[in-house]
Amino acid sequence: TPTLVIATAGTTDTGSIDPLPAIAQLCRTHGARLHTDASYGGPLLFSDTLRPALNGLDQSHTIAVDLHKLGWQPIAAGLLAVPDTTTLTALAHHTDYLNAPDDTRAGLPDLLGRSLRTTRRPDILKIAVTLRALGRRGLGDLVERVCAAAQHLADLIDAHPHFELHARPTLTTVLFRPTGTDDPTTAALRRTLLHNGHA
Repeated sequence: TPTLVIATAGTTDTGSIDPLPAIAQLCRTHGARLHTDASYGGPLLFSDTLRPALNGLDQSHTIAVDLHKLGWQPIAAGLLAVPDTTTLTALAHHTDYLNAPDDTRAGLPDLLGRSLRTTRRPDILKIAVTLRALGRRGLGDLVERVCAAAQHLADLIDAHPHFELHARPTLTTVLFRPTGTDDPTTAALRRTLLHNGHA
């Protein structure tokens, strides 16, 4: 019996979004919890226009969003959305090497409980400042602009006789290659571009 199903709202390679309402229904039918990895696609929520692509996201029990992918944040800025704080009770687990009782009694702070990543710094301030400065609408405008740019690039590639578009972009990733190129040649071309550092 499945206990946890993980859906993806924006795969790393193509930006594809799983059929979230159908997956949520399957989870309800089988009594499984649903976690949605919206690391890439989650910021579509900022946009009134693009938000419908995430229909069904609200049926997830937990959601991960990584704002360095489509939120203009540093690489470590991610969020885990949970329905209530009881979901996080596992984070209160104490280990002697991190939570020495004599240190706690002496008033030193526990390393656990400060962030999901214990001793690493929390990056929520950067997210909060961005939201405060731009607001949901400002971030939504940025998301819409880069998604529109991806669609425009896809149109240009689709119309060009020397390029082959993999598929219409769902988010901001546009996959293409020279027309008629096989996989080994495409891989060699990719490595050349990575070594040269420009295209």
